[in-house]
Amino acid sequence: KVGTDTWTVVAAGDYHSLAINSDGYLYSFGYNNYGQLGLGDTTTRTSPVKVGTDTWTAVAVGQYHSLAINSDGYLYSFGYNGYGQLGLGDTTTRTSPTKVGTDTWIAVAAGEGHSLAINSDGYLYGFGWNTDGKLGLGDTTNRLSPTKVGTDTWIAVAGGRGHSLAINSDGYLYSFGYNNVGQLGLGDTTRRLSPTKVGTDTWIAVVAGRAHSLAINSDGYLYSFGYNN
Repeated sequence: KVGTDTWTVVAAGDYHSLAINSDGYLYSFGYNNYGQLGLGDTTTRTSPVKVGTDTWTAVAVGQYHSLAINSDGYLYSFGYNGYGQLGLGDTTTRTSPTKVGTDTWIAVAAGEGHSLAINSDGYLYGFGWNTDGKLGLGDTTNRLSPTKVGTDTWIAVAGGRGHSLAINSDGYLYSFGYNNVGQLGLGDTTRRLSPTKVGTDTWIAVVAGRAHSLAINSDGYLYSFGYNN
């Protein structure tokens, strides 16, 4: 058991963790070499430490970076930014939460070095590391700022190490990026640079690991695909 608080949201990266308690406050703990705990320094923490005074609704954790949506709907990022995964228009690391643009957002996801977010209009944006097309933008060019992915609207998104998954507003699952072990669920090992539809089912939730994926369909059944060592 971690402390005595009650919690509503939790996210874990390679070596650091973030959690939102039942009062809406954000806490972080673990490895902090790039400021990914958002505490204004690079000191590792072994217990949850409160991040600022804002209240928050959503959080996502990459390898060395973090993303969070506050209760006003604004997106903040912190930690390593070597690929532009903080979405701040540069590659400068941040040790405290820094606001990303002026949009409001409803969902956020982080991969190893890339980020994905759905704004309040339902549009998907990608930023950061884009090897193998994991931003879904039809190319392999890194983006330093949030860049719109197609014209669909979306309800859920997930980021793995080199691949990404998203559910559109019709409930269909799409995948894009690296696919060396079938983590895109498309029946092959060919990478995709743009969102590609996975089967004909409709889905309600999706998550991505380093090279594997899991999704729950609209009948409540769980499906998995990708690396299974």
